[in-house]
Amino acid sequence: MKKRILAVLLATVLLLSNFCVIYAEGQSFKEDIYTYILSGNNAVITAVDDADGEVIVPEKLGGYNVAEIADGAFGGNANTTYVYLPDTIKKIGAMCFAYCGSIKGVRLPSDITLIADGMFYQCKSLIGITIPDGVQSIGSKAFAQCESIVSVAIPNSVTSINDDAFVDDPVIRFHCRLSEECPAYYWGLARGVDCEELIKVYVNGTRIDFDQSPITEPKRFRTLVPIRSVLEFMGAEIEWYDDMEYAGIDIDGHRILIKPDSEFMMVDGKVSYLTCPAMEYNGRILLPIRDVVQAIGGKVGWDEETKVVTITYNK
Repeated sequence: MKKRILAVLLATVLLLSNFCVIYAEGQSFKEDIYTYILSGNNAVITAVDDADGEVIVPEKLGGYNVAEIADGAFGGNANTTYVYLPDTIKKIGAMCFAYCGSIKGVRLPSDITLIADGMFYQCKSLIGITIPDGVQSIGSKAFAQCESIVSVAIPNSVTSINDDAFVDDPVIRFHCRLSEECPAYYWGLARGVDCEELIKVYVNGTRIDFDQSPITEPKRFRTLVPIRSVLEFMGAEIEWYDDMEYAGIDIDGHRILIKPDSEFMMVDGKVSYLTCPAMEYNGRILLPIRDVVQAIGGKVGWDEETKVVTITYNK
């Protein structure tokens, strides 16, 4: 008799636990600015409240890995300027950032394989983006009517780009591997989109994402890299002084002053000559990264074949 009662109780517990899982998977939850549902052992973000400035999406919500962002989750947010997505995310839905008028940049997760339809549709302030290695296709109107977008880094893994993916983007430029018959190069060539060589930058083994890709200075053939993307990753604090039109960089006890078009910079109060002047390009300050990194005790490597810059810097 006792065994029978125990068996009935055990069966009841199992039924209730299964019911709870089903109930949880169909329920919306709210944490901070994120609304999400559960799918198996993962969280799927379905909506994000409009927030001023930068939004750093967490790796976990409610103790569950954030694995997906649903269709239109950020859509129409007016005040968000930058979004950083964790590598736990494997899928981003259609129209996810559509009509976000203030977004200037988005750091995409490394394991996504698709830029979905309309993902950045009418993101009029979007400056540029790095598409991760492994993305295979770019959907319809994914970047359509992004009137400010000037730089898109596209890897060779992208073999399919919809005809209208970049429609009405008047100043767009691709960065891709010109020497490796990159499919994006031929897509752009057929549609009048200029292409430059894709240069990758790694700091202590981590690839840096850019809203303006690095370029090769045409006169001295030096690699110029956006100032903030690399140095802030290395721990620097950077301030731009409008009155004097120069940048002040504080990093690990060092003070650097650098001005566009100048042949030298100041490092800890001393003049240090540059192999190539820093320059303003598409609203970003680009600098000869080797000169700056070596001035603060770091090391810079360059692989001509792969077009990869490697920076080693220990605080």
